[in-house]
Amino acid sequence: MRALALIGLACAAGVPAVHGQATATLDAGISAVKYDGFLGSGAASLTPSVRWEHPRGRGFVSARGTYLRFESGNRSLDFSANGSWFTPLARHWRGELGLAVGASDYRSIASFSHGVAEARIHLMQADRGGWVGTTVGQASFSAGARPVAVVAMGVWLLRSNLTMFASLDRSFVGDTAYTDLRSSARLQHGGVSLEGTLGTRMLSRGAGRGAYGEGSATVALGRRTAVVLSGGLYPTDVISGSIAGRYVSAALRLGAIGIRRPAVRTRPAMPHSNGGSNGSAMPADARLEIDASRDDAVRLTIYAPGAVAVEISGDFTDWRPVLLSRNPAREGAWEGMFRIPRGIHRINVRRDGGRWMAPAGTTRSADDYDGEVGVFLLP
Repeated sequence: MRALALIGLACAAGVPAVHGQATATLDAGISAVKYDGFLGSGAASLTPSVRWEHPRGRGFVSARGTYLRFESGNRSLDFSANGSWFTPLARHWRGELGLAVGASDYRSIASFSHGVAEARIHLMQADRGGWVGTTVGQASFSAGARPVAVVAMGVWLLRSNLTMFASLDRSFVGDTAYTDLRSSARLQHGGVSLEGTLGTRMLSRGAGRGAYGEGSATVALGRRTAVVLSGGLYPTDVISGSIAGRYVSAALRLGAIGIRRPAVRTRPAMPHSNGGSNGSAMPADARLEIDASRDDAVRLTIYAPGAVAVEISGDFTDWRPVLLSRNPAREGAWEGMFRIPRGIHRINVRRDGGRWMAPAGTTRSADDYDGEVGVFLLP
């Protein structure tokens, strides 16, 4: 089952909107799968999915289902849904609460279900961060239910168009216990995305052990289509009930349909001043400059002479605050490199720990919280 879930491919995102947005996709693919203890088989799949994101990146809800039909005529069904809510805790700290549920049915002879709650604390800098968290809940096989408990930690590092992750977790599902150490990386250049994961399972009681790895290459064909080639070896997931196996696959994703809310009031950029009577105007020296290369690497510069610290947040940072770096060669310039796809984006700026405001040089739009957000376009 997991093999077909990994058939899904990345393609153009849904239409950006100033407010919350839902995107819907449909994946269709073919693969060769060999589960541990079973004969190899060809399979075809259909995987619809939908995702909604909060307008300020404070949370998301996603759901997906998979219909898998093997060449023998047998089939399996799978459904999962999860969501998270994020809240700032301190300058670089962020809290996360999440819920996840899922159910699957294999050939009408075996069924699994699970429901878990997760809590994490994130520490985030401009290009790196880490987190610790715990998960509790219940997993069921047919009529039997087992408690779930997981403790985990991870780190990530961003270098231009390369993102790297590493994580360590210890899982307990009833009498089963195991530890996974994983690392992964994603490299994106233009319309091509390469992803890979390497890991090892150890200290296992009832969940297997050994090394595993997966990789994929995704090529965008257009704004609404892409193809992906993927393959690898993955371990048993005791919580969701998936069985260890190996696979190779090819798939096509059709459509990334943005479901937009009614348009918000948008007004032209306000005159640059040193502040208004209500204190909501951004100073003229807090101005945004954008330098975009041919790929997704974009340099954002905020001119803020005399500032001690300048932070930005936007839809391209998942609305987490990012501290910019001072450029000593350019007076008053604060810079950061980000991977931002072409299209419409939203941004806010904070100087010296003050209020979040729309920077000069952007179109200002009212948000849902009696504030403003800056809107800019990467052609």
